Amino acid sequence: MKELLPTLDYWKKYDELSDNGQFEEFKKKLINEINELNVDGMPKVEKLNALVGKYVNLEYQFPNGKALKFLNDAKTYLGNQLECEYGGDRCFGVVADMDFILICTYEEDGKNPELVLYKKR
Repeated sequence: MKELLPTLDYWKKYDELSDNGQFEEFKKKLINEINELNVDGMPKVEKLNALVGKYVNLEYQFPNGKALKFLNDAKTYLGNQLECEYGGDRCFGVVADMDFILICTYEEDGKNPELVLYKKR
């Protein structure tokens, strides 16, 4: 199989679109930046996945009663969902791109989201 896959048209095209590992290096740097934030209760990020904005663009309630979304529904971000180290029913959500890092917590299905950190890069 290892010999067959590189000969298929799909894999030839994938190789043509390669960026010589620059995207993977960017993801590693971003993972390090996120982990260096040392958010209490959040485990270390091991990998980042492509996430469609419309599915991760949660609406956060602020003390003044207003609600706000920070992301663009049409954009693709890098991120991950992590279980809280202290247990419970809340998860951490990490979303980032070249300009910012957003960390939040939420319950199942993104209910009751709370913004933990929004940092410009």
